Amino acid sequence: MAGRHGIARSLNRSDMRTIKQLFLFSILLTRLTGCTLLAANGSVENTPSISTAIHTSGFPNEGGEESSPLIALAYYTGDQESYDSFAMFSDYLNYLAVDVFTVQMDGNITSADDLGVVPLAHSRAIEVFACVSNYNNDPSVEDFDPALAHAATVTYRSQVIENMLALALRDGYDGVNVDFEGLAYSSDIDEDRAAFTAFIRELAQALHAQKLKLIVSVPAATATSRENTWAYPFDLAALGDAADLIQLMTYDQHGSWSAPGAVAGADWVGESLRYALSQIATDKLLIGLPAYGYDWDLTASNIEAGSFDAADVSWKEIPVLLKKPSVQQGWDATALSPFLTYTENGHTHEVWYENADSIRKKVELMKEYDLAGFSVWAVGKEDAVFWEAME
Repeated sequence: MAGRHGIARSLNRSDMRTIKQLFLFSILLTRLTGCTLLAANGSVENTPSISTAIHTSGFPNEGGEESSPLIALAYYTGDQESYDSFAMFSDYLNYLAVDVFTVQMDGNITSADDLGVVPLAHSRAIEVFACVSNYNNDPSVEDFDPALAHAATVTYRSQVIENMLALALRDGYDGVNVDFEGLAYSSDIDEDRAAFTAFIRELAQALHAQKLKLIVSVPAATATSRENTWAYPFDLAALGDAADLIQLMTYDQHGSWSAPGAVAGADWVGESLRYALSQIATDKLLIGLPAYGYDWDLTASNIEAGSFDAADVSWKEIPVLLKKPSVQQGWDATALSPFLTYTENGHTHEVWYENADSIRKKVELMKEYDLAGFSVWAVGKEDAVFWEAME
């Protein structure tokens, strides 16, 4: 299996870092000398320029020595904007999850990497994971579908595992990222919890037998509660034992389903991390960082009745909102999150989002708890300012 990805797969991590550093030095030299970087065939390389600094080295430990390199994971969504952003900022990353795959009711997996991000990532010594979800694109659903999760983890469990393994082997992925959400399906939620755990254990065994890795995405929670039907089906201790990494989705604290509030308040993120770390080893846990926010139309919403009119807004769109004539900005001292209000066409809006300061606060939490690294949803939503805040 070592030769499946050519050079990028057969070299060890130290070799990869050396090659990456030499490549980045060549870019820096090119900029300083005013020369044009050429491809191997002598043609002009048509890849967007990227940062020249390495940002995935470990933090110094108590003895002053550098710790293990951070896992720097981002999610790629398959469109041109996401591809271009990854190409531009890939130097900040060493893991990429290609979030374009979904399971179907018959156990098959659909979609593909149409833009070819896998070879680009491997050329930059970045490990790539096929991210498979239970998101149902049917217009009548347009959400994570418990029925699809049940079909994958129970009805067609063996077939789905075989298909995930085949996908990774066929298309040259370094592993699989399972992003199943909304697992509560049966009349007994403990059955759903047990089924997902069994599925992950079997999938991990199949992947590890082929020297492939497994990342499992899990919702953030602050306690174990059967009443929390979104988070309870995830047995963090068992999943942490089976998977190589747990990607904790410390975002969507509030959203289009709720009243306005922080997307990832630092107080809530910290509490969620402490609970997760009571179940999962620090060297397996990734903090989740959002490159987006939500814009609530307060006039169209009926908050008292539980009816909310809200849409997500990307990091890159916030500067436009900040320039609106009626905008008023605020900072929540507890959540350590920014918000703004504005009025447009007679409608009052409230927007909660992330900025450089709020991202830095969560990076501090990552360092405080000595986590394995971070994950970002998603490339294409952010810009250079986001990555600079990660420094």
